[in-house]
Amino acid sequence: MSDEEPATRTRLPRPTSSPESPEPRRNPILSGIGVVVVIAVVIVSLLFAANRSDDGGSPAKDAGQTSAAGTGTPGGPPLSAAQLPERTESGVPVGYPQTAEGAQSAAANFVVAYGSDRMFQAQPRAAIITAITDPAIRDGLLARVDQAFRAQTTTFGLQPDGNPPKGQTFVCRAVPMGTKSVAFTPTSATVEVWSVGVVGLAGTGSTKPVAEAWNTTTMKLSWVAGDWKLVEFSQKEGPTPISGLQDPSSANDIAKADGEFGELRHAR
Repeated sequence: MSDEEPATRTRLPRPTSSPESPEPRRNPILSGIGVVVVIAVVIVSLLFAANRSDDGGSPAKDAGQTSAAGTGTPGGPPLSAAQLPERTESGVPVGYPQTAEGAQSAAANFVVAYGSDRMFQAQPRAAIITAITDPAIRDGLLARVDQAFRAQTTTFGLQPDGNPPKGQTFVCRAVPMGTKSVAFTPTSATVEVWSVGVVGLAGTGSTKPVAEAWNTTTMKLSWVAGDWKLVEFSQKEGPTPISGLQDPSSANDIAKADGEFGELRHAR
């Protein structure tokens, strides 16, 4: 990506089965998890464009039908303890209520799963994709995501199997800051998740220090077999706060924190 790349971009599936591939560019602003998500978004967009039909069954067409959540308005309150998913699949909470709040919780947890270091290893990656996606698009998506994340192992200085070099710790997490219900029907939902990601290698001699990136991810979900499942997503940068209020911690402190503080089981 070139330095002339706009600060905010959105990747959406094109309305035809022959999407125009974006021209390869590089932007130094897109560091960390933002790089991973943008590459994956392009791949996912190509997949969904190829799989979408011209009938009215796509979540995109359902987006105009909103409930009380409303277009562009925040959704309801976080789920109560009684409504939270009671089980996990491959470490991802599953089993959400068929409500706008349930869709928001699903989207937030899917962002956490997709933004984790496990996505850089083949077996955990396949398990995560299986847990969060609609079976109708799963196989094609997994093939493309495999290709994207294998390429990213070199970008972040990882070994081919996704593990960090000896003596270093690979940190990769996405933390939702909030969710917004954009559209909702009992069978489809569109949710925006504002999140911050941290990614990089912590350790002596690291050339890929842990850095942050802020993004807003739009997820389109479908109600499939009694649960919310991902069918489409796009991503753009920001909103990004000003950095600099605190001095950065040492690589050792970052690695220690990554080992001592577990990821949240439920994002909301």
